[in-house]
Amino acid sequence: MHVGLDTNPYPTGIQVSDDEIAALPITRRRFHGDWNYTLRP
Repeated sequence: MHVGLDTNPYPTGIQVSDDEIAALPITRRRFHGDWNYTLRP
């Protein structure tokens, strides 16, 4: 595996709807689930 800093420019101000967030395959952890989670493919 190779990792590195991504310095590419990305657009700002993009809005993500509540429905789009709810559709993500997220598994929240017991401890601080808002911060600690797994996003499945």
